[in-house]
Amino acid sequence: MLSRRSLLSAAGVTGVGLTAAACGSSGGGSSSDGPVDLAAEATELSGEITLLTPDFTGDARQGLDDMIKQFTDQHEGLKVKVDQVAWDKLNEKLSTSIAGGLVADVIMTGVGWTPPFAHKKIFAELPTDYVDGLGLDEALLTSCRYEDKYYSLPIGMDLRFVVYNKDMFEAKGITEAPATMEELAQISEELTGDGVVGFDLLTKNIRQGWIHMLYAFGGTLFTEDGLAPAMQEEPGRLATQWILDRMDEGAIDYNLQAAEGQPTPFMQGTAAMQLVSTADWESWKDMAPQLTEEGAVGMFLLPGGNGNDPVMFQGGTMVSVGQRSQNTDAAAALVKHLMTPEMLAAGNAATGKVPPTADIPDTPEITDNFLTAFALEHLDKAGAAEGGSAAWMEIRGNLQPIIEACLTRQADVDKTLADMEKLATDAISRL
Repeated sequence: MLSRRSLLSAAGVTGVGLTAAACGSSGGGSSSDGPVDLAAEATELSGEITLLTPDFTGDARQGLDDMIKQFTDQHEGLKVKVDQVAWDKLNEKLSTSIAGGLVADVIMTGVGWTPPFAHKKIFAELPTDYVDGLGLDEALLTSCRYEDKYYSLPIGMDLRFVVYNKDMFEAKGITEAPATMEELAQISEELTGDGVVGFDLLTKNIRQGWIHMLYAFGGTLFTEDGLAPAMQEEPGRLATQWILDRMDEGAIDYNLQAAEGQPTPFMQGTAAMQLVSTADWESWKDMAPQLTEEGAVGMFLLPGGNGNDPVMFQGGTMVSVGQRSQNTDAAAALVKHLMTPEMLAAGNAATGKVPPTADIPDTPEITDNFLTAFALEHLDKAGAAEGGSAAWMEIRGNLQPIIEACLTRQADVDKTLADMEKLATDAISRL
């Protein structure tokens, strides 16, 4: 099992939704309004179920096939059909599937997608005692709930924090990572100049970068019940103004963004710090292998603003049982299989994501990835996330243009926050 020591030694994973073709099925179980049974031992499973996933593509597909084979070898009368959809097509396909009444038995989705599809009764409720028994951190489980019930489980995380160029820090006499937003602002400005931008906040995803900042200042996107927006409140103002102030100083550059498949400014040495994703490890190995050497870069959580705690942003993949499945026994058994420590290790080694727990077998692809190791050490800080309302799927695509209008000075902060509030309020009113 991965230990704290091995993780520290190694240091020294948009949200999306999914769907699939019809779930076939003879054999036990049918859809119901109560929680599916994830505690019982699966026996005599038969028929066919469908698993929808966008994560296992390319070489990773062999890893998924191996995981599925281990499952079906235990249940010779059961077949699992895998349906893969590109991430940018998943929401469209899910909507089409819902309209046609043909939704997968097991569905993988992104962080933030649980409330919308639980609200639409696409995801089956999961038993609280089983979920609690997994021992996952509350920071991750928050994204699994809708109306205080569980409808998904985190299976592979994409986590974000800040990395920095140690040589650039040393050249400026900076000996410690910033612990507050004031210190981050000061260091970002000190590191800016001679063709270098202090802090690359926007390369990964502008909407998610802003949300990360919102949570760092103690804000949330919605009220706790998800029935009203909260993003327009004071933390949202502070987060937005902090970004604009750094842009005025040149320490954040809106135009400093990497094209898809190209090295980021941090990888090129033109940014001293970057809000990085754990998924960047694979790009580092291909395009900047020097960054993957032990101790090559420094890492720290995005500091809290206004006296709040530091915070890590969580994206990644969630897994759910389809409420419309006609073979819920088999669907539940597959989810239970995928959530075992052995499968969490194998699946995340294959996809390059971060398992939702460190209690997994020692796997080199995970242990030797120091971005993953750092993230695993700080899972309790992964409190920043998209979603929080059943209306999120309508809001998410329209939020980024509002943020970009502010960052390009087409709208001031007051108008930006007012536009956010109206967008969210209108979407919620249509639930």
